[in-house]
Amino acid sequence: MLQEHRHQKIEIYLKQQKAVKATELATLLNVSIDTVRRDLETLEKKGTIKRVHGGAILKQNNNNVLNKLFVEREVENLEKKQEVASVAAELIEEGQAIALNGGTTTIEIAKVLVEKFHRLTIITNDIRILSILGANKNFKVILSGGFYNPDEYTLYGKQCEEILSNFNIDTAFITVNGLSLKNGLTDFRIHEVDVIKAILSRSNHKIVVADSTKFETSSYINICPLNEIDLIVSDSSISSKTIEVYSSHNIRIISPN
Repeated sequence: MLQEHRHQKIEIYLKQQKAVKATELATLLNVSIDTVRRDLETLEKKGTIKRVHGGAILKQNNNNVLNKLFVEREVENLEKKQEVASVAAELIEEGQAIALNGGTTTIEIAKVLVEKFHRLTIITNDIRILSILGANKNFKVILSGGFYNPDEYTLYGKQCEEILSNFNIDTAFITVNGLSLKNGLTDFRIHEVDVIKAILSRSNHKIVVADSTKFETSSYINICPLNEIDLIVSDSSISSKTIEVYSSHNIRIISPN
């Protein structure tokens, strides 16, 4: 396929999907990942797309990282989220009951759990996480009830919160849209906020999983102060200065060595 035709196909696909992984494009176009990367670089220079870690998103006038569609967040900073997931998995023991709220980082954790563990109980409100965990037949997977949010593939509402309140959770892994020393945990996903609060209220260990781009950013809905969580797991790109500053406020951060 000629380069011009590939570019047209990529642009058409992105207009339909809004975001795409580089591996998807390689399969779609029947070319190598390196060819896809060169094509995306050319299209970004044209101003029609924006490259992100792991793929590309459709160029938008308002590129606010705090309020992106799920499909955009899914491909953005993917490598960082995978690092976070690997570190998070080291904090889990066989036989534990854990909770994963809805989000693109917790989806990556679910993928690691399927590969590394044999016996876990996992509670979630995320349909995609449910689908991933179903690959391990030894897991006990509990999906909360509630109303369905098709934009985020999650369940929410009073019924969801009431079901979550029935469980004693060993460790909760919470993904949010932003975190800062001033505002604590914040999110723009209005339906997810009360779900997160319900999970935290029933968890012995409260762990936030956040890639390095989320630090010192805030969205418009407050969830809780940072002193109400036990640990933050991040990726290798987080600066030693950030770790130091947070540590001085008694907030512990761990990341890959």
